[in-house]
Amino acid sequence: MRHCLCACVVFLCALCPLSPFSVLAPVVEASDFFLYANTRFGYEVLVPAAFLPQEVPTNNDGRQFLAPDGKGSLAVFAFYNALETTPSALLQERAAELRREGVEITYKAAREFWFVLSGIDGGEILYEKVLFSRDGETVLTLLVRYPAVQKDGYERIVIQTSRSLAFR
Repeated sequence: MRHCLCACVVFLCALCPLSPFSVLAPVVEASDFFLYANTRFGYEVLVPAAFLPQEVPTNNDGRQFLAPDGKGSLAVFAFYNALETTPSALLQERAAELRREGVEITYKAAREFWFVLSGIDGGEILYEKVLFSRDGETVLTLLVRYPAVQKDGYERIVIQTSRSLAFR
């Protein structure tokens, strides 16, 4: 009887939106994305439809989107590579900058035209993908931040957005 009562309590807690178990639920469904396209820099990315777009910056370099609960965010922006930096040089610079800010880098990957950094910043997870245009003149960044306790729910978002990030 006691075992059954415990199981019922856990089940009911999982259904309650204020339950500590609710943070484990998926944030969005895989099909609930829309295409954000930036005309100034000619790039696009899929963004969760439930995320709230923030004000467009005056230079139109990108956009920030906030999760419905206000705890997570997704930002995408681009800039001209006026200093003609390389992907490997920018990777080293960003990794050093994140470490100085107290981020513990837990994942790093790089290819010819892109790199990814991910890590823990206090109770948050940071995921950053940087993509260079083929001519190296433009740099595009996707930055996703979310509470570490929501990792399972955000995994789908990170995969979908990072795979879709592209210059047109």
